[in-house]
Amino acid sequence: MPKVVDHHERRSAVVAATRSVVAAEGIDAATMRRIAYEAGCTTGRITHYFTDKQEVLVAVLREVHLAAAHRMAVRLSEAAPADRLRCVLEEALPLDDIRLDEWRVWLAFWGRAAGNADLEGEQRARYNDWASLVADLLDLRPDDPAVDHLIATVDGIGLRATLDPLAFPPHRQLAALAARLDV
Repeated sequence: MPKVVDHHERRSAVVAATRSVVAAEGIDAATMRRIAYEAGCTTGRITHYFTDKQEVLVAVLREVHLAAAHRMAVRLSEAAPADRLRCVLEEALPLDDIRLDEWRVWLAFWGRAAGNADLEGEQRARYNDWASLVADLLDLRPDDPAVDHLIATVDGIGLRATLDPLAFPPHRQLAALAARLDV
C-alpha cells in the first residue's frame, strides 16, 4: 500500500520552520539548507512544495499576518462593542512569545520589502487589510489620518517592545496603548 502523504502538512511544516529561522536569526539565515534542517527534511522536499526561497518567504509573511488576523477576528467575536477597537489593537502587539516572534518576522521583512516586489506587495496587501479593519471599527475611511495614527502607534509600540522586550514588557505596551486610546 502506498504511503499517504499530507501535502498541506508538509508545506505548513516548511513554512513553520522558515518562520522559526527568520524570527530567531533573520532572513539572511533562512537558506534552503537551514530551513530544511529546521524542518527535518531535505532541500528537495522544500523545492517540491515551493518554486524557490522567495515563495517560501512570501508564504511565511502571509502566515504571520493571517495568524494575527485570525486572533483579531476571534477577539472581535467575543468583545463587547465598546471594547472591540482596543481588543484588535492589543492583538497586534507583541504581548507574548508567539506575537513577539511574529513581530521579529515582520521586522525582518520590513527591510527586505523595500527592494522586493513580491514582499512589498504582500506587505501592502496586509497593511491595507489592517487599515480597513481599524477604519471599520472607527467608522472611518482607511485613508483617514486617525487610522494612520493608530496604526503608527501600534507599530511604534510593537517596534520598541520587539527591540527591547525587557524595557517594554506587556504591561507597559498596554499602558501606552491605553494612553493613546484615552486621548
